[in-house]
Amino acid sequence: MTQATSRRPHYLRRFWAELGRMGGEHDAFIKVIIVERIVKAIVLIALAIGLMVAGEKGLLTTWAQYAQDQLNLDADDGVIVHLLLRVLLVIGSFTHVNVVALAAIAYALLEGTEGVGLAMRRRWAEYLTVIATGILIPFEAYEVIHRATLFKVGALLVNLAVVGYLAYRKRLFVGI
Repeated sequence: MTQATSRRPHYLRRFWAELGRMGGEHDAFIKVIIVERIVKAIVLIALAIGLMVAGEKGLLTTWAQYAQDQLNLDADDGVIVHLLLRVLLVIGSFTHVNVVALAAIAYALLEGTEGVGLAMRRRWAEYLTVIATGILIPFEAYEVIHRATLFKVGALLVNLAVVGYLAYRKRLFVGI
């Protein structure tokens, strides 16, 4: 048994070495992903700050109703809504506006990390982008199937393109 492990490094050791590698040169699509992730992070932080300020001034209800009407976001009793409500009940000490703002900031940090990591040509950033984007694809597909809007279809197609391109072109998850 010791001879078999001495010939080839353990999976976790190979995976760690893979994450530490530098990625190749950036092509145009990678540059678009970098800009998209960093811009999205900046917008999310601005929206989170706006949520906190609007929540204190009472403007949030008016804006939320307007956004719901414009984006066709019918808040029904789906599984995701129930999960979010349970999380809000557990947290309890925060207002829901603060929780949403904190979630937006956390998501902005994730997006910013992806963008900066990709800009620095880090291999771990390619993996992070594929995994973080890929996790949301089933939820986006569910939303498109049940309440399709141009915005939702576009977001799903962009995320499918990002995951497919990075996984295939960068040869992620091959040979680890």
